Amino acid sequence: MYALQLRSVLVGAAIALTCASLTLAHIRIAPTESAPGAREKYTMRVPNEKQVSTIRVEGEFPAGLQIYDFEFKPGWKIDFKKDDKGKIVGATWTGKIVPYEFVEFGMLGINPKEETSLVWKFIQYYEDGSKEEFTGPVGSRLPSPVTTLKKPDPTVSASK
Repeated sequence: MYALQLRSVLVGAAIALTCASLTLAHIRIAPTESAPGAREKYTMRVPNEKQVSTIRVEGEFPAGLQIYDFEFKPGWKIDFKKDDKGKIVGATWTGKIVPYEFVEFGMLGINPKEETSLVWKFIQYYEDGSKEEFTGPVGSRLPSPVTTLKKPDPTVSASK
């Protein structure tokens, strides 16, 4: 009887941990904080949250951010979205992420000169025809990743 109860508790804990990790496994951008006007390497982490493969990710870059270079991954193709002046404003990554895996894509950019929040928008497409749109506000089920631009605190850097 004790072994059966212990097994039930362990199975319940495993399910809870799995569900908790899935709720945290959205598309992310690192770093989440940078400086205005800085040159930055941004890394997009795309986990596969479903039991079918991810086949495409479409991204819209924040206004004012100048993305100028991309890290290419074997097995992936990148198509750039440009505005009428030729500026890269988004990209589509096409490839495959199987269940329980993730891929990271690097991008180099120049931040806007003012303090602001950079809001990234992504849509993740799956092999079964479904999609998830990471375009919602912070705290929503499918939030947009956000990078906050703020000037470094001079008292922090002076003490180092």
